[in-house]
Amino acid sequence: MGDLHQALPIGWALLSSLMFALTFLMVRIGVKTASSTTALWVTLSINAVFLWGWSLMRDGAHFQDWWQWRYFFLSGLFAPLLGRLFQFLGMERLGANITTPLTLTHPLVSVALALIFLDEHLTALGLLGVLLVVAGSLLVGSQSGQAGARHLARLPRSYLLFPLVASLSYGVSITLRKIGIDLGTDAITAAAVTCTSSWFFASLYLLLTKGFKRIRCDRREFVYFLLAGVFSALGPVLLYAALQREPLVVIAPLASTTPLFVLLMSYLFIRTDEIFTRPVIAGTGATVLGVMLVTTHGLA
Repeated sequence: MGDLHQALPIGWALLSSLMFALTFLMVRIGVKTASSTTALWVTLSINAVFLWGWSLMRDGAHFQDWWQWRYFFLSGLFAPLLGRLFQFLGMERLGANITTPLTLTHPLVSVALALIFLDEHLTALGLLGVLLVVAGSLLVGSQSGQAGARHLARLPRSYLLFPLVASLSYGVSITLRKIGIDLGTDAITAAAVTCTSSWFFASLYLLLTKGFKRIRCDRREFVYFLLAGVFSALGPVLLYAALQREPLVVIAPLASTTPLFVLLMSYLFIRTDEIFTRPVIAGTGATVLGVMLVTTHGLA
């Protein structure tokens, strides 16, 4: 029974990554003419409606603990909002092959913050596992952006700030989520507040820039956005459930395995050619080995 109790949060963290990978897949397959801004705002709107509906149906109106939600509200500002914004800016200027690997370093930020501010502890083997997960994600993620690859030597080094700020935003966000969930908020409400925070700031930006005029999608695209919204709503619920039961130094690396699931889903549903390159095989092996080390030898 104890083994099952320990395995559940690990499974939830990995399932959270799978949900975000399915979100990416739905947007990638479904979008034909809609902009990335439309995809972001529509999916966030679906997140908020779905999660608040779920929370209210399960527990009713319970807003007396709203002050505990401050950490989730702040985490929603950092990610997905700022994280995605700077990631998109980086991809626009640097290309996916440079931006994706740098953004995927965010578990290192989370682990460092957990060690410094949350008084969590990590063994040497656990740290090796974290590094392997990050290295594996870097290898797999870099392969997904090879089409139209760009070379850093030809680009201003200041552009590197975009993916690095994205990485920092994702790392800070999950740290704030851990602090908030430890106060006792349930996973569904916590996810609802986080997504609502992102939706609020995204809507405020669109309102100030008159960007709502550019929010357009056809019926087919909306169906895929609806599916993406449901998957991306389940992702943070599973992540919060995992954070309730395990330290951040264990969950953060597991929650960063999304590129591996994206690659698998792309192969199954989009039939990407030549998917099993040497870097992909090496990255997959490193990620799997790192997950095993983090989950079995991570905690001091």
